[in-house]
Amino acid sequence: MKLGRALGFWDVYAIALGQVIGSGIMVLVGIGIELTAYAIPLAFLVSAGLSLLKQWPIAFLGSAMPATGGLYVYCKRVLGPGLGFFYLALLLITHILIALFALGFAQYALALVPGLPARGVAVGILALFFFVNLFGVRVAALLQRVMIVVLVLGLTVLVAFGWGAVNPAPFQDPAQLFPQGAYGFALACVILSFATGGAQFISELGGEMANPERDLPRAMLGATLTAALLFTLVSVVAVGVLPLEQTAGQSLAKVAEAILPAPLYLAFIVGAGLFALATSINATFSWATKAVLIACEDGWLPRSLAVVHPRFGTPHRLLLGLFLLGATPIALGWELRYLIMIGGGLVFIYDTLPLLAAFLLPRRLPEVFARARMRLSARRLQAVSVLALLVVLGQAALSFSDVDGVGWALVGAYLLLVAGYVRWRGRTMISIKVAA
Repeated sequence: MKLGRALGFWDVYAIALGQVIGSGIMVLVGIGIELTAYAIPLAFLVSAGLSLLKQWPIAFLGSAMPATGGLYVYCKRVLGPGLGFFYLALLLITHILIALFALGFAQYALALVPGLPARGVAVGILALFFFVNLFGVRVAALLQRVMIVVLVLGLTVLVAFGWGAVNPAPFQDPAQLFPQGAYGFALACVILSFATGGAQFISELGGEMANPERDLPRAMLGATLTAALLFTLVSVVAVGVLPLEQTAGQSLAKVAEAILPAPLYLAFIVGAGLFALATSINATFSWATKAVLIACEDGWLPRSLAVVHPRFGTPHRLLLGLFLLGATPIALGWELRYLIMIGGGLVFIYDTLPLLAAFLLPRRLPEVFARARMRLSARRLQAVSVLALLVVLGQAALSFSDVDGVGWALVGAYLLLVAGYVRWRGRTMISIKVAA
């Protein structure tokens, strides 16, 4: 398996920014307003700060041992093959969220052209980005850069038109900042972490970057900082122009309709609404197959899946699998609620393993730690990793506080299934090696 090193800094930065500035800002801002009202700009800043704290150890790992399938490889090399695949299996189930991105895209498309078949549009946008990524990560990255420019421009226009209409008074009234108290604010920060996080997944592209030791940390942390600034400005406009009852629980499109002239509103829906979801879909196709490719070569999954197209240099079978994972439940009209519940709960579980790998790196792989491009002492790396682990555990507790009994049962069943498979397959792989 050989993937070309075609990605420069701006390619990786655009993919990271597309992963962060995705559907979250268009959808989650209304939920955040519902939970913490006029404190939502502060909630975005806190959430972004926590995301940066969690990404710092991951960025260090990327500068020390960049690789295709980065996060899986980090866990495998530091924690062992079994825990490495355990991490990957938890990550894989969350890729069902690509179906939600596609359905969200279809809803915005229907707002522009009523009468379109929603499922057909959703499957169609998945098919489009399947083919884009089939032709190579370079093609996908170039398209991502174009979409990101349009997306950022759309959000900037919203801020520019809305800033002068913001009513500053509620932001100075403590009673209107935290209507549900500390719990509501903390829960808002957890939910908004799905908007401010995600840049760490460019670690999966380490083997396709021209200079990953330098570019991976810069792109990861830089994209999160860029998104944090933009989200904070957008959230001030989102909550500060219209009465609270008109924005709580609503998408950003509601505010845009009130602020922007009709032609600009139409351009906003296309450039920000559609492209926010499109960049998330494209970014997921760009990175989601990389760790699976390595896991196939390691023997955890059938090696026949790890085939790279001879002409385009892309894992076409795995890309097809990702397309089917998203398209099948859409086409069949499946209920996605509990799959989302599993994915949301597992996010904060699998987040712990790369952080644990970063904490143990100086002791278990001292030679790898010593050659990291990022300069960080062992003690400081471990301190940051511990802080990040505490943040993840706190977010997990808050996230699971909203999961019902069925959700708990599904999460537990999936964890047991993965643990059983890791144990069985691990023994099988040892037996094959001994026989050889």
